[in-house]
Amino acid sequence: MIMAKMVRFCDLPKEIIENIMLWVPANSLVQYKVVNKFLYSLISGLINDPKFVSNHLLIAKNQSSASLLFKWPSNHVDHSLIAYKLLTVNYDDRGEDDPLMSVTEPLIIHLPEPIGDESSWYSSYHCDGLIFLVNDVGTMAICNPVLKEFMFLPQPRNLIFEGSLSFPNGVVGFGFDSVNKDYKCVAIWCHNKCKVEVYTMSSNSWREISMSQDIVNIIMSNVLVCPLYWEGVCYWLGHDLDNYFYDFILSFNLSNEKFHLIHLPRFVYWDFTSYFIEISVWNDSVVLLWRDDRENILRILTMDVGEDASCSWTKYEYIGDGPLENICFGVPIPKNGEILKEVKKDGHKQLVSFNSDTQKIRNVVCDVDSTSLLGLRDCFFVKSLVSVRRRRRRR
Repeated sequence: MIMAKMVRFCDLPKEIIENIMLWVPANSLVQYKVVNKFLYSLISGLINDPKFVSNHLLIAKNQSSASLLFKWPSNHVDHSLIAYKLLTVNYDDRGEDDPLMSVTEPLIIHLPEPIGDESSWYSSYHCDGLIFLVNDVGTMAICNPVLKEFMFLPQPRNLIFEGSLSFPNGVVGFGFDSVNKDYKCVAIWCHNKCKVEVYTMSSNSWREISMSQDIVNIIMSNVLVCPLYWEGVCYWLGHDLDNYFYDFILSFNLSNEKFHLIHLPRFVYWDFTSYFIEISVWNDSVVLLWRDDRENILRILTMDVGEDASCSWTKYEYIGDGPLENICFGVPIPKNGEILKEVKKDGHKQLVSFNSDTQKIRNVVCDVDSTSLLGLRDCFFVKSLVSVRRRRRRR
């Protein structure tokens, strides 16, 4: 009888080991480093390999699960930490009638030094596992919770606060410039004059850029809300100063650093004072999400922007009858045509997921109270090995 020889993991060819590691979640890879010297050396080398990090991120982005980051950080006894909540829904298709499983976990951000009130930090910006943070006095930071990396940004030249510990004088956007292979932040400041600054991570510096007078006039006479990043472009939804009439979307291309104005579609039922409106990503496209709580209607309008910045809209989805009664919140899932919803059923709120292709609804098994859960979500999040520190040292 011939006995098969058992091969140790460390004896496998390097290429096979690397291919296996590509499918291991980022947080697990970091934890495995402490198992033994072999894994420490192997994983440390992979984390410092830009090609591996890029391929690992691509696989992580295309997983069947979707993770939502909750907006307000939970209180933590250790003031050197910020703990957000992360809800992950697993969309592995075990059957159309099976419930979807989810897990809620803390997402820990390690601060370089204790800060008195961690609740003063809030996050609205995420890209490739990096979180862009702003606190209530305008201090900005970028971190990767998985790698436990955190860095403060230098203060922008035009940062101004007028007697209020909030963010009244500007808006920011954060994302990846795929042409120059760099992460950037754009900040728009309005105080008598309108100024725009761009932060580049590799240089760790801000610089002021120009924009057309038409864009300046639009920004000065409106309010920019609902920041969104997708595929190299930052977006903001704009409404007027007095009536909350939403009329346009302002976009900023992080590669060519140009602004564009996108006008919203006109419909007879468009009453902006009565409805909840936001921009989101669904099926790999930027969409306008419009919810009418009075008539129990949820519409999703897909945006198609041409090379000349022209824009067309498609009313892709209309939901409000039958099984989706009493919608409280609706969150489009970026990749798979699903819409995560809170609905009222038998007097209680429940988390469900609706598939626009199959028209199937599945309950989401959630280990936390889902009451107003989606109303607190901040952005979708993916755990990654993208380093803040190494990108600063690149140039």
